[in-house]
Amino acid sequence: MKEEQSYVRILENRIQELEMVFQSSHDEIFVTDEHGVCIRVNPACERHYGLAGIELVGRNVFDMEREKIFYPSATRLVLEQGNPVTLIQSTGTGKRLHVTANPVFDKDGKLIRVVSNSLDITEILTLKQQLEEMEKMIESYNAQLRQYQRHAGFTGDGLVAKSKPFQNALQILRRVAYVDTTVLLLGESGVGKSEVARWLHEQSDRRAHPFIELNCAAIPPALFESELFGYEPGAFSGALKSGQLGLLELADKGTLFLDEVSELPLEQQTKLLQVVQNRTFRRVGGREIRRVDVRFIAATNEDLPYLVEKGRFRKDLFYRLSTIPVHIPPLRERPEDLIEMIFLFMDRINRKYNFKKVLSPDVIKQLLEYDWPGNVRELQNVLERLAVTSDSDYIRTVPLHATLHKGVDKNPPGKETTYGFREIDRLKSLVEDSHLQLEKLVAEFESAVIAHLMKELRSTRKVALRLGVSQSTISRKCRKYGLQ
Repeated sequence: MKEEQSYVRILENRIQELEMVFQSSHDEIFVTDEHGVCIRVNPACERHYGLAGIELVGRNVFDMEREKIFYPSATRLVLEQGNPVTLIQSTGTGKRLHVTANPVFDKDGKLIRVVSNSLDITEILTLKQQLEEMEKMIESYNAQLRQYQRHAGFTGDGLVAKSKPFQNALQILRRVAYVDTTVLLLGESGVGKSEVARWLHEQSDRRAHPFIELNCAAIPPALFESELFGYEPGAFSGALKSGQLGLLELADKGTLFLDEVSELPLEQQTKLLQVVQNRTFRRVGGREIRRVDVRFIAATNEDLPYLVEKGRFRKDLFYRLSTIPVHIPPLRERPEDLIEMIFLFMDRINRKYNFKKVLSPDVIKQLLEYDWPGNVRELQNVLERLAVTSDSDYIRTVPLHATLHKGVDKNPPGKETTYGFREIDRLKSLVEDSHLQLEKLVAEFESAVIAHLMKELRSTRKVALRLGVSQSTISRKCRKYGLQ
C-alpha cells in the first residue's frame, strides 16, 4: 500500500512539472483530439489570437479556420494527411506564426492527438520585407546614378555639370586644357576648386605627369622657398645631407596647383613671380639657375583686385596668374547639379565604408531645400555624417546635430550690425579700472571686436576683409582668444 502511495505521489509530481512546463512555455502549444477539437492550450495562444484559452477549448479547428482566427490550419492538414506539417500561419490579430504540427498515435497506430507548436515571427518577417524593399530601393538608386552618369552633365571624372553656370566654366577650361596658359580659379570656399584643377590637368597633354598641389595658406613663410624650390646639401642647419627636390622640380612636365594663393606674404609673392614669368629658379643655398616645364593653376576665394588695391597682393603677380580667370559658381547657383551630386557622393561613401545606405525622399527633400553656404565640401561632410551615424541602412531623418535650415537670415531684425554692440559695454567698465595696463585693454577691445564680427559674418575671410588684415591673422587671433 505504501509503495502504491509513493508511486502516486511521484506521478503527481511529474504531472505538476509537465503542467508547469506547459503553462510557462513562451511558444504556443495547441492540442486537439483526433477530430480536430481543441482540448488544451497554453497562455501564449492569447497573445497570438487575442482570445482566452477557455474561448478556444472545445472548438473545432475547421470552424476556427473558416472564421479566420488562424489560417491555414496546420492541425487540419495533419488530420487530412496523417503526417507532420510545418507552415507559416496568419491570425486574425495580424500575427504571423511559424507552426509545426505533429500527429500522436496510440500503440495500435491510431491517431489520437495533434500537438502544434507556434512561434511568433511577425517582427522577423517585417524586417525581412523592409530589407527586401531597401534592396530594391538601392538598386533603383544605383540605376538612377548610372543613368545620371550617362548624361552629358557628368564629366566621368567626378564632376557633375548639368547646371548652365558650371557648364560654362568647364567649357572655358576645355578650350585652354591643351595649352600652357596659367589659369586662375575663383570661387567661394568649398566649391571644389581643387577638384576642378585636377580635372583640368587630366584633360591636358600633361595628364601622364605629376599634379602637385601646394596650399599656400598652410605653409609657414620661412619654409616657402625650401618647399617650392628645394635646397642644396648643407644649405641650412637641419637640412638633409643629400639636399631635397622642391615641388617645382617634382611637378616638372606636369602641373603645379597653387591653392589659396592670396595667403602668400608679399615677400613670397615676389619670389613666386619670377618662377611664373620665366619658369626659372635657384635652389636654396645654390647658384645654378634651373629651368622647369610646369603649368601653373592658381586658386583663391579672395577678391584679388581688392587685395591689389589695398597693397596686399602684387599687381604684376595678379596679372600673371589671371591670364584665364574662371569663376566656379557656388552650389546654391547649381540646383540642377545637386541631386546628381547627392547620389554620386552617397555611392562613394557606400563604396568607401562597404555600406548600403540610402536616403528617404524626405531627407533628399531637406537636402535639396538647403542653400549650402559651405558648398560642395559641406554637402560631402553632411552626407558622410548621415551615413556613418545612422543605425539603419534606410536613412529616414536628418539627426538633430545635422539639421539643415533653409534661408537663415544672417542679420535678423534687432541684431546690431555696427560697432555699438554689447561687448563694448563691458570695455567701458574695464577702462575705468585703473590697474589695467594699455596692452590688456587693447587685447580686450580686439577680442570683443573680432568676437562680434565673427558672430555677424561667420567667416574669418570676411572678417579679415572688413578689418583690412589677412585671413591668417584673424585665424591666429581667434585661436589666441579662444573664439569659435
